[in-house]
Amino acid sequence: MKVLQGRWAVVKGEEPLETENLGACVALVLLDRENEVAGLLHYVLPESRGLKAPEGAPGFFANEAIPAFVQEFRTRGGDPLRSRVAVVGAGRFKKVPKALDLGARNLAAARFYLKRLGLEPQIEKVGGMEPRRVWVSLREGLIVYTFDQPEAL
Repeated sequence: MKVLQGRWAVVKGEEPLETENLGACVALVLLDRENEVAGLLHYVLPESRGLKAPEGAPGFFANEAIPAFVQEFRTRGGDPLRSRVAVVGAGRFKKVPKALDLGARNLAAARFYLKRLGLEPQIEKVGGMEPRRVWVSLREGLIVYTFDQPEAL
């Protein structure tokens, strides 16, 4: 199942989840093999700051999406505290001043909101200018593609 920008999916069972190339966006993965639950959030911006998410994209802003995503993961039977937690993406665009580095701000948001929920990523595949995308399933685990080269994590 493709998880588009500003959305998330939580599945119980073998259905794989995947993103398109992430750029400065962040993919947050929760993988609970014991309870057979996998979740993938693909957020775009770190904070809403009074802005409204686009129609049909409840996961657009990290500050709103991460708590709701983790709650749905729990509701579907997953235990975030016993799960593998991964953060992928947060890329940097060429020639962007550091002060405007959206990827770095998105990564900081992931760490901040996860910590507020008592979670810490065990895996971070972030930064740089390489295009990355994510594929996750209970059977194969987490695979990050960088320049379309797979890396199992």
